[in-house]
Amino acid sequence: MSGGAFDYRDNTLFDLKDMVAREIGFMEYGGEDGPLIENKQVIEYMKRICTDLGKLGKVLHSLDWYLSGDTSEEKFLSDAQELYGESK
Repeated sequence: MSGGAFDYRDNTLFDLKDMVAREIGFMEYGGEDGPLIENKQVIEYMKRICTDLGKLGKVLHSLDWYLSGDTSEEKFLSDAQELYGESK
C-alpha cells in the first residue's frame, strides 16, 4: 500500500463523509413516520459537509502520497489545483 505519511489517518475523512451521508439518508427518509427533519437547510449543509470532506480527503491523500515519495511534487500540485478550482 502506498502512502503512510499520516499513518493512513487521512482515510478517516472518507469514513466521516460516509457516516454523514448515512445520517442524511436517515434524516431525509426516516422510517414509517417519514422524514425526521423539519428544516431542509440542515440537510443542505450536511451535503456541503460531505462534499468538503471528500475534497479534503482527496487532497490529503495526494499529499500523503507525495510526502511518502510515491508521487511527484508536480502531481500533488496538479491535484491540489484541480480540487481547489485553480486548474490551469
